[in-house]
Order: sequence, then C-alpha cells, then structure tokens
Amino acid sequence: MPASKAVLCAALAVSVLLGTSPAQARFGKRATSSSSSSPRSTSRQASPSQESRGARAHPASAIGQPREGRTHPASAIGRERTPRSDDAPRRRAMRVRRPPPGAIVTGAVIGATRPGFAAARPAQRVVREPEDTVPLLVRMGVQGDLLGDAGAMGLFMAMDGRRLGLDARITGMSLPAMDGSDATDRITLLSAHASAALWAGERGRLRLEGGVASAHAPDILFVGPSFAASVEACIGPSPVDLEARIQAVPFPHRQVDAQAGLAVHVGSLHLRGGWRALYLNDAGHTTGEKQIERLTGPYLGLGLTF
Repeated sequence: MPASKAVLCAALAVSVLLGTSPAQARFGKRATSSSSSSPRSTSRQASPSQESRGARAHPASAIGQPREGRTHPASAIGRERTPRSDDAPRRRAMRVRRPPPGAIVTGAVIGATRPGFAAARPAQRVVREPEDTVPLLVRMGVQGDLLGDAGAMGLFMAMDGRRLGLDARITGMSLPAMDGSDATDRITLLSAHASAALWAGERGRLRLEGGVASAHAPDILFVGPSFAASVEACIGPSPVDLEARIQAVPFPHRQVDAQAGLAVHVGSLHLRGGWRALYLNDAGHTTGEKQIERLTGPYLGLGLTF
C-alpha cells in the first residue's frame, strides 16, 4: 500500500475512535466506571425518578394490601375499616306500619257482619232506649160553659202516671125554673174516675176511665156508675192539641156528657175552647114522668200542667 493511502486510513481510524464519546453523552449516559457494568445490571437499576415514584404505590396496587398515609377509596375493598363515630354506618330503623284508625273500625264492622271473622275489637252496639213519658203529670183547670139558657162553671183535676191515673170533676149549673117564675134551679154534677192509658207518648194520650158519678137535683140525688173515654193528641209540630172526652152514666139516671175542642200550650198554661153537649134524664124517678134536659153550647177553659 502506498504511504499516502496508509496515512489517510490511519487518520480516519483515529477520527472514528475520538468521535464516539460525544455521541454517547447525547443520550444521557455518564462516562464513568459504572457505565462499564453489564447492560443487564444497568437495566435493573432504577432511575431516581423511578425510585421516588416507587415510594408511593399506584392506587391499583392497594387491592388486598394495607397502605400507609392517604388511603384511596379503592383500598377499602377486601379489608375491614375501623368504625368511627362520624363515619359509622347508618342502620335503617325498622318501622312498623300501623293501620289507620279507620282500618280498625272497618275490621270491627266486618267482624261483626261476617261470621267466622276475628275482628280487631268487638263492635259496640248502641242500644237506644225507647222514649218514656213523664212519670207523673198533674193537670188542673177551670172551665165555663154557656149551655143554651143555662150557665155552668166547672173545675177539674187529674193525675196521669205512665199508664194509670185519676180524674175528678165538678160542674155546677144554673137553669131557669120550668114553671115560668123567676126562680133558678141548680144542678151539680160530680164524678171520680180511675183512668188507664191505652196509648201514652210525647205526642198524646188515649185513656179509658171508670168510676162513680152523682147528680144533685133540687129534689133528688142520683149516684151510679160512670164510664168515660178521653183523648189528647198534638197537631203536628205546633203547640195546639186536639182534645175530646165523653162520659156516660147508665143508671139510675141517664147522663151523657161529651165535649171536643182545641187546647193551646203556652208553657205550662193551657187555653182551651170547644163545644159541649149534655144530656140528662131522671128516668121518671122524680115525678113518675121523664124529665129530660138537652143542653149544648160553647165552653172556654184555662188550665195548668206540671
């Protein structure tokens, strides 16, 4: 080989050997003895940045392992957490649903109506007592009659219980004499009856009466059995009552006394008015001939009830 070519080849070899060191520094490798270690050991040695990152494990590495410092939410999986007062698990309270009061009442009603059904509680049956009349009712009053040519004044007093009662009446009449003189004949009628109510209520009463009656004439006195019936009934919701009464004496004389009218209640005060008819027959016991009186006319009365 010529000398010039040998020198050129030597120069190229030197330049190649000298230019390899700068090229290795560009990649971050130090030109120290540590660099002469085997590539295998160098690859195992971690960089400082990697060592700093290795001090803190990746969140995914906490699964199933305890960690120090800050705990990732995912680290709670698979391990027991220490209970704390502020982070204690909240337990849902058991609530017992109670049926509303209407359901209990409905159950009681169904249990009462359907056989074999056990009700929550027995239904209470309200028993309404029937209305009863006043235990004792006292009536009294005065009555004036205009019976044709005769005038009459009467008093009465009665006591009514729930079913039984008493009735007493007196009537005094003044009649002109039959002989044409100015004399006046007086007749007094008395009666005392025990009564029994066939119907008694707040709206009225129906009575049957029985007892004795007497008729005091100018020349004779008659006493005999007496029977009567009376009724009092309210007319709707008004304070007006309908009243009627009839009395009969079969012997020894004949007497029929009937009256009917209306009564207006003003508290305990009664204003009464109507029509009265009176039939009297001595059956011939005075002179042997029948003497008959037929008297009719209106009447007015005033009474008290307590």
